[in-house]
Amino acid sequence: MNRRAFLKLSAASALCAGPLAGCRRQQVNHIVWALGWIPDVEYGNLWTALDRGFFTQSGARVDYFPGGPNAPQPVVMVAAGEATLGDAEWLPLTDAVLQGNDFVVIAAQFPILPTGLITLPKRPIRKPKDMVGATFLVQGPSERAELAATFSLNKLPMNYKMVPVGFSPEALLEGQGDAYFCYITNQPRTLEKMGLVKDKDFFVTPIYDLGYRVPSSLLFVERRMIRDHREQLVGFLEGLLLARQANFADVTLAPRLAAEHYGGDLGLDYEQQLSLNKGQLLLEREAGREVPFSFGDDAIKTLYAAAAATGRTHLPTPNKLFDLSMLEDAYTRLKQKGALHVASS
Repeated sequence: MNRRAFLKLSAASALCAGPLAGCRRQQVNHIVWALGWIPDVEYGNLWTALDRGFFTQSGARVDYFPGGPNAPQPVVMVAAGEATLGDAEWLPLTDAVLQGNDFVVIAAQFPILPTGLITLPKRPIRKPKDMVGATFLVQGPSERAELAATFSLNKLPMNYKMVPVGFSPEALLEGQGDAYFCYITNQPRTLEKMGLVKDKDFFVTPIYDLGYRVPSSLLFVERRMIRDHREQLVGFLEGLLLARQANFADVTLAPRLAAEHYGGDLGLDYEQQLSLNKGQLLLEREAGREVPFSFGDDAIKTLYAAAAATGRTHLPTPNKLFDLSMLEDAYTRLKQKGALHVASS
């Protein structure tokens, strides 16, 4: 799930000069999801819905394009008309919107941001003020932007250093910095496999807990998709909700599908996929919110504050950029059908 290192919007945008919409090639009349990363268990609900027929059951036709380091980013795919839905992080998405793309966010795969900081006992970072003066080991531009936004949101002095590193937290153990920017569902597991003990030998602090409380892996479409195919989108979201329920009931299903089928040629490790799946299920519903994949006004305010903190201004108003009504309709329909169970809702 080290996808952020490859969220290089500028490079991806270079595939299309000028506004991305200028690259449009074709339109499709069903949902084609351009994935932001390789077909691993991050998309476990998609694999489960396809395998169990939940999309078809809900009246939606769904296909996908796998992502990865050599694939165009979803914002490019959707803008070019090669896909009808994509997943993206907030700041790269705002860059695409500011380039003139009429995108609308309809849900978030992870309402709770999965990134965090790994630190060692000699220099722990548990609170925002602990970040000042630290050297951060980061992978790419998205992490840098998140870090800058977190400092700004907490009104901290911009006193910190960043050192580019790869996907392994070993650089932290080697003393190259004070904090390693991680996915809380991934790199901590790497350290545990090395024999280190969480909360004793190292600490993990979610960026969410440091004030950057934004949803992640935002599902977006072009506005015209909502106008022309709203029922397809509601059916798609019904399928995802049913898949999450099935995933919750059997946490081994999605990892098996990822490792053995959808990502079968990638050499995915089943045990790692299982660990990722267990961790990310907890990120799919915010505490106090009934509907998975949903987020509230406070999160949207933080999104806009983060955008402003990183110089991304003049965005469309929230009522133009966000429309969670299809998700709410999907959830309501499933409840009315008695298709959702309390334990996994």
